[in-house]
Amino acid sequence: MGSLLRIFIIALLFFMIAWVIRGLVRPAPRSDQESLESELVADSLTGVYFDRRKAITVKTDGKTYYFMNSENRDAWLRKNFN
Repeated sequence: MGSLLRIFIIALLFFMIAWVIRGLVRPAPRSDQESLESELVADSLTGVYFDRRKAITVKTDGKTYYFMNSENRDAWLRKNFN
């Protein structure tokens, strides 16, 4: 029984030390500009979310539409403007 308690205390100390170290080496928070650049947006045709930095955009009537690829953009344009 005493050896189980010793193992438990050692494991608990190990996890507490790891938690403290992880907190010390955590990367600095990103600036507002960086967080805006990496936000997720939905493809206007499929609804699938992806990184805004990789988007192909179409701006019409003051609104921006995002697309994962040119095929989705072209299909959306045919559907909405033909």
